[in-house]
Amino acid sequence: MKNPAQGLAYYEALVLKIKEQILTGVYVADDKLPSVRELAVAENLNPNTVAKAYKQLEADGVLYVLPGKGSFVSPPQAENDQQVQKFAGRFKQLLIEAHIGGISQSQILAWVAEEYEEAGK
Repeated sequence: MKNPAQGLAYYEALVLKIKEQILTGVYVADDKLPSVRELAVAENLNPNTVAKAYKQLEADGVLYVLPGKGSFVSPPQAENDQQVQKFAGRFKQLLIEAHIGGISQSQILAWVAEEYEEAGK
């Protein structure tokens, strides 16, 4: 499958990368993430870009910050109606774009199955 971060802003690509790392177990609940400066050097990004990504992850409930100590992975969230509605809206937009783009239902289902299989490893 094509790189999902392609076409995203640098901070959005970093947000996606960190979420994938959490999903695959690179980071688990309460793990400390690298500092903004450390990650900026490691990823060859501007520290402001990393800070923006961390702020987005915090807003998404993926990270929590302990002032003076750093950013940590939040424990998994329980499913709630607000999360479901937010995701459903974004998913519907993607499906509309896919349909207009000529992508078949079978292709979409294959992608979903592939991603769930990869996430389970």
